[in-house]
Amino acid sequence: MKYLKKYNFIIIAMLFLGISSCTDDLDVVPMDDDFSGAEEYFQTPGAYKAYLGKLYAGFAVSGPNGAGSSDIQGLDAGFGQYMRAYYLMQEVPTDEAILGWVGDAGISEMSSATWTANNAFINAMYLRILYQATITSEFLRQTSDEKLSERGVSGELAEQVKMYRAEARFIRALAYFHGIDLFGKMTFVDENSPTGTFFFPEEISRNELFNYVESELLSAAEDMGQPTQVEYGRADKAAAWMLLAKLYLNAEVFIGQNKYNEAMTYVNQVINSGYSIDANMPYQ
Repeated sequence: MKYLKKYNFIIIAMLFLGISSCTDDLDVVPMDDDFSGAEEYFQTPGAYKAYLGKLYAGFAVSGPNGAGSSDIQGLDAGFGQYMRAYYLMQEVPTDEAILGWVGDAGISEMSSATWTANNAFINAMYLRILYQATITSEFLRQTSDEKLSERGVSGELAEQVKMYRAEARFIRALAYFHGIDLFGKMTFVDENSPTGTFFFPEEISRNELFNYVESELLSAAEDMGQPTQVEYGRADKAAAWMLLAKLYLNAEVFIGQNKYNEAMTYVNQVINSGYSIDANMPYQ
């Protein structure tokens, strides 16, 4: 838990203080005991898994300190939780949900399909997708072969980090899949993007993002864990196959191409991967 509590400061250091100083006068060590740079943070082997845990947690928690905290400055912690915004955008405007609550600004507009670009939940969803992509990309920068070699990471830990990287790419692909579905084009960042306060990422088209997500999933699946063999709660190859199936199932809408055969291929791989539906659960 120590590392998870510190991640917010670490990410700030890595993402926004990544520009090299012009003089040695600015090369200082942080005074705050809770603030550490990337090299210090990753001296402990468990830090790699802790950071991966944050990537997963980004879909569930709004910030590092529980209720009331937010990863994104200016974004209300309650409004800005990933899955809340995702549920509201996917379900509330449809006839699958009836949400009569009017206490929070933006909900009634979602329910009545009268939202505008200023809707707080729409803004939160867009920012959350980009935030997930940004922190995942930084994790991939910090776990490159070059970085691991510099830190003397080898053997079993290096193999574990290889799988962590594959899971991180899946997590980022999942966030961008939500972007394809909900927004079409998206602001785009990856591990090859510049870092620093003067970097302004550009949008890419829906077609470009579709191709990127497809490529990432196909590649990441190769290094992900075998189905049913990974730690509970972590994504394995079957998760990547299922997301590929969903991507291909919607390809006709997303990019104007019929990819139902590809969708069926990956659905069958999931069906045959060893997972099953609990017959005792009511699925009506």
